[in-house]
Amino acid sequence: MDFQFKKRRTGKDKERRTRELYGTHTAKHVRIQEQCQENHLKNIQAERANKNKVEKGNKDNRKI
Repeated sequence: MDFQFKKRRTGKDKERRTRELYGTHTAKHVRIQEQCQENHLKNIQAERANKNKVEKGNKDNRKI
């Protein structure tokens, strides 16, 4: 029966595993950071697209 006994995982064990995988951040924190980076890139692309539209609009107005 003793060979089937598994030592329960303590908070220290979980903390050590998380630190090995993600450094000082938790898995949730890593997911949040990844989402923020994706949103930031989308915002930059949208901003560039809007800037190009405005510049084209200004050029069209100058021709008139």
